[in-house]
Amino acid sequence: MTLSSSFEISAEGLTAQASRIKIHANNIANVNTPYYVRKIPVLAENYQMSFEDIIGNMRKGIINAGISYGPGGAVMAGTVADPTPGKRIYEPGHPQADKDGYVTLSNVNPMTDMADAMSSSRLYEANLAVVGIVKNMANKALEIGRGN
Repeated sequence: MTLSSSFEISAEGLTAQASRIKIHANNIANVNTPYYVRKIPVLAENYQMSFEDIIGNMRKGIINAGISYGPGGAVMAGTVADPTPGKRIYEPGHPQADKDGYVTLSNVNPMTDMADAMSSSRLYEANLAVVGIVKNMANKALEIGRGN
């Protein structure tokens, strides 16, 4: 593994964790939105996906599955809908009530998404630390090369 591939892998980790944080923030923002279904981010190993893999992901319900090329690391494979049903409340006057007068609330648990966002934040920080370590290694290699 080269130093540049170490940078690429850490950059992919930073991007993946930033995407996870954005998804969890969106879930928390929609905690009081009726009929909103929580999205769960799905990470995958960065490898060249075959057509069969893409179709398999689509069959599993993974949204935004794409083809990625690279040295390794993790990438966002998409999101899946949380199958947990939202609470139904009886509000016949609500503009979004169904024919029986019920409104389905969001299935977002803000504590779960906060914990997941904090985990993503820590992983983001870890990838950032790896970038710093690799940068220091490159600088030391340059110093050795100069004969200092």
